[in-house]
Amino acid sequence: MRGPHELIAPGSLPAPVLRIGAAVIIVGGVLLLNPYPLWWWVAGGASLVSVLAPRSMGSWIGIACMAVGMVLTEPSAARTALAILLIHAAHVLAAWAWAVPWRSRIRPAVLLPGVRRLLLIQAIAQSVAALMLLAVPPLHGPGFAWLAPLGAAVLTGVSAAVLRVSWGPGPASRRPSGSPPGGAEGPAGSNVGGRS
Repeated sequence: MRGPHELIAPGSLPAPVLRIGAAVIIVGGVLLLNPYPLWWWVAGGASLVSVLAPRSMGSWIGIACMAVGMVLTEPSAARTALAILLIHAAHVLAAWAWAVPWRSRIRPAVLLPGVRRLLLIQAIAQSVAALMLLAVPPLHGPGFAWLAPLGAAVLTGVSAAVLRVSWGPGPASRRPSGSPPGGAEGPAGSNVGGRS
């Protein structure tokens, strides 16, 4: 009978750091970007739930509170840049926290490719936002109120499409590599796709 084994890599961090980091960014972002205390409480409660159970989607409720703050306040270049940074960083940390079990440890070097992607996307997004602020005249008044829900609908549709593509084929249509198309059985005695 084998007992549980534990391997701790030098320089590794406990996985809860990702969950707590996402919660801190979300709560801080809501305090900075949303002036309404009701949304502070909603984001704080959602972030606490996300620390304890990251698959509860609490982080994304908190991220939405940041976006709501942007809709409810006057447009500002600095607030827009801050929102783009904080919402993106919170999303990345929450996605990592979703994937890493509570009791595991993670080496910072493993996160470097994700950090590089975050910085590259930030460079593009911040540049596009700055160009839009310079190129498009301020849109005020009731005639432009439809732009916010339209933008949210487009963003939701694009996000759903990207998420669907990133999931790939369903488990029923996947087959283990190297197995014949007719079934998942390999040569006699092999355990293809099963537990060892």
